[in-house]
Amino acid sequence: MNQKLPWSWAPDPATLGRAIRDARQGRGLQQADLAERLGVSRMTVSRMERGESVSIETVLRSLTECGVALVVVPKFARIEVTDA
Repeated sequence: MNQKLPWSWAPDPATLGRAIRDARQGRGLQQADLAERLGVSRMTVSRMERGESVSIETVLRSLTECGVALVVVPKFARIEVTDA
């Protein structure tokens, strides 16, 4: 049976940062844990989660480490996320 899953709309860096923070916490990771996995400082993870400037590579790797994916869709598309 398909189950609807929660998803995030991130129209700005601060919202994307909060989504990464939520995903990190959902995986039971501390900022230091994620930083170690990424090879960056804990301060870099903190800046990212506040929506401050970090490399796109760090953001994408963070999403992967937290078990989520970034999907690009047309602005007014209707989105439904299900567990197949």
